[in-house]
Amino acid sequence: MRFDSEMVHASDDAMTVARRWIVRLRSGEMTQRDLDELAQWRGQNDQNRRAFALANAQWKLLKEAAVDLDHETTRRSRHAAGGSLTRRVWIGGALAASVGGVAYLAARPPLELWPSLAELNADYRTDTGERRQIALGSNISVDMNTRTSLTAIDQGGAPGLKLIGGEIAVTAGREGADLERPFVVFVGDSRVSALHASFNLRSEGTSISVACLEGTVDIECGNHRAKLSLGQRVDFGADSIGSVMTADGRIVEAWRRGLLVFENQPLSQVVTEINRYRRGRVVLANANIGRLPLDATFRLDRIEDAVPKIARLFDLKLRSLPGGLVLLS
Repeated sequence: MRFDSEMVHASDDAMTVARRWIVRLRSGEMTQRDLDELAQWRGQNDQNRRAFALANAQWKLLKEAAVDLDHETTRRSRHAAGGSLTRRVWIGGALAASVGGVAYLAARPPLELWPSLAELNADYRTDTGERRQIALGSNISVDMNTRTSLTAIDQGGAPGLKLIGGEIAVTAGREGADLERPFVVFVGDSRVSALHASFNLRSEGTSISVACLEGTVDIECGNHRAKLSLGQRVDFGADSIGSVMTADGRIVEAWRRGLLVFENQPLSQVVTEINRYRRGRVVLANANIGRLPLDATFRLDRIEDAVPKIARLFDLKLRSLPGGLVLLS
């Protein structure tokens, strides 16, 4: 599939909206009113029309990739089985290619090029590079970092949240008094709660971490429990909790001050973090580059300056491609 020169020059903002429309359109949940709104948006200007065409082309490419992957998996399964495949396996593969591939792309967008269906249906959401604050009652505030999605939960009349993905800083009991009942944030199958505390909670894929910045925080993960106090942090996953470690509050809270702070971190981790705050993707050419250590502070409102600075610092070649893709080699 080819992209014409008009399509490639769609604006970032228009592309963000277009990708949301594509995910919604492919989900099968579009109403006639939605279709009318889509037609109106596309007809507003040429930028919107080009962005929708490019987003649709990208989706088709990714769907084709999913089908190819399924065909390759089926071929390998046939080879491993000595050349024979049951009708059930063949039909299952076909369904995965025609339906499951699209559903997978909607649920887990590759390279995070667009929001997942769960993110689109969230009650609160921030876009790339966006931060916002929400208040839940008179003494609970939540700061949302970039690309964060939250769903509101009613805990028997008390507010609660489910963190779908991203990062939040919670202040509970901010008026100096404990809450009548713990404020709870659910993340995956785990639960983080506090009566009077300030804590930072981050969920990226299967990796979850929480740092206590004031008061005490309780974590429940399966049959495991942990309690954090000021200056402590812990990582946890589906059914286990790691060892309690010391948290560097200056680094943990840097994003709330509009900064990214790195201290002797490998470039692979630095780039992963930078990718959360900019549109597109920065890619390292090899693992050796990813091991280079970096001490640096970058301003979030000038995050596009970070990649050229890194390239100059380590004498790397920088190649910019359409769609915000940047290759460092």
